[in-house]
Amino acid sequence: MSQVFPAVKAIIHNKDKFLVIKQVVGDKEFWDLPGGKIEYGETPHECLQREVKEETGLEIKIGKVLGIWWFFRTDQNQVVCTTFLCLTQNYKVDFSINPTKEPIQEFRWVSQKEFLTDKYYVSNQSLKELIKTL
Repeated sequence: MSQVFPAVKAIIHNKDKFLVIKQVVGDKEFWDLPGGKIEYGETPHECLQREVKEETGLEIKIGKVLGIWWFFRTDQNQVVCTTFLCLTQNYKVDFSINPTKEPIQEFRWVSQKEFLTDKYYVSNQSLKELIKTL
């Protein structure tokens, strides 16, 4: 039986750009936001701070909720992502930090206009619909 998992994602702003990550899962390559699935007993803010630190090395300050988007994993489970506006003091992403060995291939700071192009393939168009509202 398929399940729905709650997750949190970060829009980390740096002037007029935000951070995206490129992941490869199976034979699929796509762009995403830093963040991940909430673990049992963890608050959404604790999860987002942990996930962003694990994936990017960045310490973040979490702001307001920007909206939600969703996708289906290869196992047909659905992930629903609550997305927060975040800031950081240090914008240098450390690619070598990835203690959970997530399939991150690349990081980029992109503008809204850049991200909405076909160059950035996403796992579900609901992410691009959210980005349009920024």
